[in-house]
Amino acid sequence: MQLWKKLYLTVWLAFFSCVLISRWMGPLVGWPIHALLGLGMLAVTWTNARQLTGLPVPSRLKRIGKTAAGFAVFQLISGIALSAVAHLASNLTIVTQLLQGAHVVCALAILAQSSSVATAYDMWEEKEFEKAPSK
Repeated sequence: MQLWKKLYLTVWLAFFSCVLISRWMGPLVGWPIHALLGLGMLAVTWTNARQLTGLPVPSRLKRIGKTAAGFAVFQLISGIALSAVAHLASNLTIVTQLLQGAHVVCALAILAQSSSVATAYDMWEEKEFEKAPSK
């Protein structure tokens, strides 16, 4: 798959991970779909970051790609912790709320970073970063 397609795939995975949460889809179906989307996002963000590193793209794209991949790792860890605390220690409501808040903020950060990288890469590929000729 071409890199630009994977970059936009990351945006859609992040979006659907935010939308398809267990609370709205039900506990039996929602969390497995949410987890699969999250794992897919982790794999795609790491692949994107690795591919961007090998290209002559602006350094900002490489940094943002690595940041999105780092957020995806944190997202996985916070999601596992949230699930464990919610199911095994449901009396720790403040911990659950803090983990859920971190998980949501991280998801929105991934969505924003992925959108930024996809758009900027598209502009770079189309040579829109080049200076216009002087008149």
